[in-house]
Amino acid sequence: MVQVAGKSGNSSIVLHRAAELWHVTSPAGSSGTIRRGRLGDRFRFEAISDVGLAVDESTGRIIEASAFSVAKAHHPGARVIDHGDGVIVPGFIDGHLHFPQLDVMGSHGKHLIQWLDTFIFPAEARFSDRSVAESTAARFTKELAANGVTMSVAFSSVHPVAADVLFDAFEKSGLRAVVGKTSMDVNAPASVLLECSADIEAQEMLIKKWHGRQGRLFYAVTPRFVLTSSPTQMKALADLHRRHPDTFIQTHISECEGEMESVAAAFPNARDYLSIYEDYGLINDRTLLGHGIWLTDSERERVAGWGATVVHCPTSNAFLGSGLLDLKKTCDAGIEVALGSDIGAGTSLSPWATMLEAYKVQALRSQPLEPEALLYLATLAGAEALHMDAEIGSLEAGKYADFQVISFSKKPLLAERVACTRSAAERLFATVVHGDDRLLKKLYVGGQCRVDVEHGN
Repeated sequence: MVQVAGKSGNSSIVLHRAAELWHVTSPAGSSGTIRRGRLGDRFRFEAISDVGLAVDESTGRIIEASAFSVAKAHHPGARVIDHGDGVIVPGFIDGHLHFPQLDVMGSHGKHLIQWLDTFIFPAEARFSDRSVAESTAARFTKELAANGVTMSVAFSSVHPVAADVLFDAFEKSGLRAVVGKTSMDVNAPASVLLECSADIEAQEMLIKKWHGRQGRLFYAVTPRFVLTSSPTQMKALADLHRRHPDTFIQTHISECEGEMESVAAAFPNARDYLSIYEDYGLINDRTLLGHGIWLTDSERERVAGWGATVVHCPTSNAFLGSGLLDLKKTCDAGIEVALGSDIGAGTSLSPWATMLEAYKVQALRSQPLEPEALLYLATLAGAEALHMDAEIGSLEAGKYADFQVISFSKKPLLAERVACTRSAAERLFATVVHGDDRLLKKLYVGGQCRVDVEHGN
């Protein structure tokens, strides 16, 4: 399909040529970011062979995605970057991950609450130290870029300095991000708690400094979950969001059965888990809810009604034994769903690994996902959740040129498998199964190259 924003002889136009392009777009005639109904109706898969992706470097936006011969005819003076046998794919969107847990990935053998107490809270306490935050943030953003992630929705620790450092690292990296300073004031060690008034004051400063910066960096109000925030803090966080309604809200809900039991014991008069967030005014169409495995039918209906998003974190759920999300029931209820790595319980920063685990989880439910649906969940669905689908998430004309160029040459087994395929969807699924950070050749954000593996950048 030819997509053209306008023909031009502008010298800032660059034409990226590759063997193929894969992406998903919104269905024809759809509007808004709420895509109610079955997962397969929420997107349309498109593959273009011998593709030409025309990008205006002066704006960072895509002008055209079409066959190279067509794009070249439209832009005869464009500079050509030939990616050879590479495949162009949208930059991935990681909808849920924890910055201060980078170095505790692979901590063995606990369920959620015990895992937090044993590994996570001690690890996060270290982020009161600026030097720890700075060294980790540099590695964190580098790893995300190496895995083709151009937009992340990240929890920082409770410490204001750590969130400030993470924003700074994202700004320097050229990547996009939503970052939240985690809020906790009860039921955890003192080293990872912050008194409510100090917490809100710090967030006001972070919002003023970073939210909306360069059109790439955004803030999320971030109660960890209902067990670690007092009623005073929950109300204050809702008030903070009301003062800054274009910020996001991110938190956790219904991740595992032990958590559900603890929440029920702590809130005996609550209708259900979701109602606690509802009562404080923390659920709306800018809320991202990590996990949602054990939501009831009533809660699913209400999440959909609010327009909130469930972020599915399959590698984390498998690692902690939390459960198997019923994705069909979640989508059929009308809920927006995106994918998240959820490191450190998640076992990989590679969205290819997250997609593969999502496939396995639904296969165990006898509901295996099509490869096109997996790509949707890792790209456009995340953009829809963030109300940014007019700007990122696919490679359509007018959107920012956030894309990666991948190659099968570093993985001979994948190259042999791809050689036997008969369709782009088959090649996509083979890549989901075999893919990791070795596939990446180049990563572009807003048309600017941020990773160039061949030249050591």
